Amino acid sequence: MIVKNIFKKIVVLCLALLFVQNLAADEQSDLKNRFLDKINEVILIVEDKKLSKDERNRNIIRVLTPMFDFELMAKLSLGNTWRELSKENAQKFVDLYVERMKQSYSAKIDAYEDEKVEVKKIEQPQSNRIALVTDLVSKSEKLEIVYKYHKPKTKTPSKDEWLIYDVEILGVSILKTDRAQFKEFLQTKSIIELMDALAKQS
Repeated sequence: MIVKNIFKKIVVLCLALLFVQNLAADEQSDLKNRFLDKINEVILIVEDKKLSKDERNRNIIRVLTPMFDFELMAKLSLGNTWRELSKENAQKFVDLYVERMKQSYSAKIDAYEDEKVEVKKIEQPQSNRIALVTDLVSKSEKLEIVYKYHKPKTKTPSKDEWLIYDVEILGVSILKTDRAQFKEFLQTKSIIELMDALAKQS
């Protein structure tokens, strides 16, 4: 009887693990497909010669914005300094950070020359973390870009279920780069001065 009970528990455990693995695989596949759909949508916008530069950028930002967790990115980029912000200044910093990212989109899109995006693999180090490893392929080179996603505890209607919180280009993290730049700035200046500097860039 004891042996049978142990065997049943093992079978149930194996089935549960198999279910979780299948669920994770389905989730990864859905994420990959949504990512590629968004990228293809952006490419169509870029290649639409009828659109002005401003119209193109607005449409691209409309497509890409729901994919990113800008508030988390802004928070992580400041590190411990984030805790020092008032609610009003925290929102102001997020707005400035979002504008900075949008300008970065536009600059990169301006440099677009018929590149293609290929998904190489998907890694899931944690149940609420997924890394989408891609190659940006052009005629002359291939750049590895890793999109790091997290799954927020609270779903926002205007956002995707999985959100990008960092991007690594050839192993260089955008988030870590921002954090290092802001940390260096804040060693000699205030957070208000940092926000003023970001405002002047926009």
